[in-house]
Amino acid sequence: MAKILKTLAKHNPLRKRKSKSKAATIRLLQWNILADGLGEDGFLATEFSPIFESADTNSKGYAANDFMKLVREAKLADTASGMTTKFSKLKGEEKKLKKMKASAEGYEELKESVAKLKEETEKSELVKLKKQFQNSPQLEKVDSEILHWSKRYDRLKRIALEADPDVITFQ
Repeated sequence: MAKILKTLAKHNPLRKRKSKSKAATIRLLQWNILADGLGEDGFLATEFSPIFESADTNSKGYAANDFMKLVREAKLADTASGMTTKFSKLKGEEKKLKKMKASAEGYEELKESVAKLKEETEKSELVKLKKQFQNSPQLEKVDSEILHWSKRYDRLKRIALEADPDVITFQ
């Protein structure tokens, strides 16, 4: 964040604009940093369509909309089956386990609970889908060319400098 601000500070945000209107204007740039990284649920995969299951020449390919439909259906199935609740519980239990010393009371029970939840969540439709596409060259490109932080940071700087805003907000 500091790098972004330093880069933008080189440009005077209070410069005068040539405007046809006599009314004062403020240019606002709003950037949702979290949404910029949601590629794993498929919405950025449209950049590299079709999406193949693997690099194998015989692997099945999906149009971007069909791939996103698979993801949506898996999410709905996981929600309906209570799997999303299990994922949340697993995340919380793993956090607790990380903070707990192995010698602490309840450690072994918590460790068993985490193992059981991991086993249960392996049945998730989203997990199955992730395994199905784990070797997809197109989804690897999404990670390396869109989601990788250095790429995202460069894109953010470029857009911010081109937009020449007076105010920048990040969410």
